[in-house]
Amino acid sequence: MCPYAEAGLLWPLCPRGFKPRDELLFGKKGNPMPSVNLLQFELEDLLKTGHYTWMIHKMNEFRTKTFDKRMMQAPEDPYTAQSIARNAAKAIVDGRVLRDPVKVLDIVGPIEFFRAHDGSSRLVQSPAKAGRKATDTEVKTSAGTLGKFWVTRELMENLCLSTAGMPKGRNRLSHFNAMLRACNLVLFEWNAGTHMACMDVPSGHHVAVVAGNGSWRAILPGEALGESAKKAAIDARRAGQLRRMAIDPTLQYVVPLYDPEWVKPVEETRSSWPFLSGKGLQDY
Repeated sequence: MCPYAEAGLLWPLCPRGFKPRDELLFGKKGNPMPSVNLLQFELEDLLKTGHYTWMIHKMNEFRTKTFDKRMMQAPEDPYTAQSIARNAAKAIVDGRVLRDPVKVLDIVGPIEFFRAHDGSSRLVQSPAKAGRKATDTEVKTSAGTLGKFWVTRELMENLCLSTAGMPKGRNRLSHFNAMLRACNLVLFEWNAGTHMACMDVPSGHHVAVVAGNGSWRAILPGEALGESAKKAAIDARRAGQLRRMAIDPTLQYVVPLYDPEWVKPVEETRSSWPFLSGKGLQDY
């Protein structure tokens, strides 16, 4: 049996396409989204404390054009607690990536967060435009090491345990990555998930996070435009990915501000993969 089905992660496979369960997606009164103003206010209030002053200063000192674009920050504007909180709140609400309830938390290290990413850039097929054919030579900058979305070690360990009955080797690693993608509702075109990174927050250091469960509205076509998911068309490729997503997405952490030096690559050759140290996938 498919390990996702055993874990209760899969939607029923529909031979004629994918149809989400409306009651799980929207509930009786609609799928609640967090308030952008309340989220910004709580996050800004936290980032104004002395624990984060040095991080904001460092962000301004080492900013780049690529980083500003990712953060949706104008090159001439300095980063402040207000701008960081505003950009993070808008990204969460406009992208419909988390559903209420969400919490703004001040977490003190030591703690480890993890994220899968695909390096920096990769070749993708660009959509055909008027008068032009689709091409596969476009270089797309996708999910990098220093992203906003992270998960805890606890989830990673649970996924290791979920694959414990599988034979050791490449196949088990692939299933682990697929389950991580399914739990967090990550589409392949967003993040190929070919690499692993760990944010190792040192003891005594603070990190501000927005914690919440993933939302299906982020991955349904038309949702970002405010269209009804019931009416939005779902192509075959997207439907194939949606079938493998978790019915009840896991807890994610949006980390808008941190020291880049905390983030370390986790090479696949490590015996402790997907962790920096200790037991690895094959030891569970």
